[in-house]
Amino acid sequence: MNIKKLINRLLVLFALSVFITGCSVFGLDLQEDYDYKKSLLEEKVNMTAWEYLKKRADGNNPNDTVFRWMKKAIDYSGIDTLEYTKPNRTYIFLHNDAIRRVNGSQVLQTNCFFYDYPIISKNPDGSVIFTTPTSGIPVTTTPTKSWKDYDKETVKKYLLYLIGQGEYSYDNLDQNEVTLQSLLSPGSVATKESRLGYMVTPSSVPGFTTASTGTPAVFTFDYVGNNGKGFDPEGKFTLKLSNTADSKLFFNGGLIVRSSNYRATNGTIHVWGVTVRPSR
Repeated sequence: MNIKKLINRLLVLFALSVFITGCSVFGLDLQEDYDYKKSLLEEKVNMTAWEYLKKRADGNNPNDTVFRWMKKAIDYSGIDTLEYTKPNRTYIFLHNDAIRRVNGSQVLQTNCFFYDYPIISKNPDGSVIFTTPTSGIPVTTTPTKSWKDYDKETVKKYLLYLIGQGEYSYDNLDQNEVTLQSLLSPGSVATKESRLGYMVTPSSVPGFTTASTGTPAVFTFDYVGNNGKGFDPEGKFTLKLSNTADSKLFFNGGLIVRSSNYRATNGTIHVWGVTVRPSR
């Protein structure tokens, strides 16, 4: 072996030794025992739920208005906004998509409140107009475009249903379903201008039940009788975590959370991006 080749090999060995040492110096150890510890994100927003909603509805950032349509409901309904500042609460917030989901052409899409609860066309006597006299399927107006298409008191009741008494987060939730009393008074009923007023809630008809096992509840609608109530008869909702690695949060048995565990100074906020039906 000539001197030149020997020197080149020595230089290569030297460079490798420097690299290996450098890995340790810069915190890049080649092998290290590490016990993975699962943790759930806890985002402290350092403000009240009301301040957080306003900030992300019509704040200074035009690219972050995800709660704009929820705030429109609050403004229209006249609900006391102090309810969003009181302590020991669980707040269900609605992403814009949960209320008004549209495509690039601004056409209303499925699985949002405005689509699932359209305004019902009626005869002069107040009876529902059906597509055919015997179909039992109501004729609806053009898709809902504004909260003002609904009765103001019904919108207020809906918002009250989305505020739970008691604070529930990943600290005290698990796979066992927890039932919360909302601010909605027991026995509350939705008005009949929209499909919501005809939704049959679990206790409206004897023997009627809904699923609460991780699949969306199935509701029926009564357009001719008096069984439609719209709201949970007790004004209650449920929360639980899925028994999976990501511990998804479920509302009323089936609705999977969009994002969760935002810790406001007066409670915990969980956000849904699909229609939140106001009954178990």
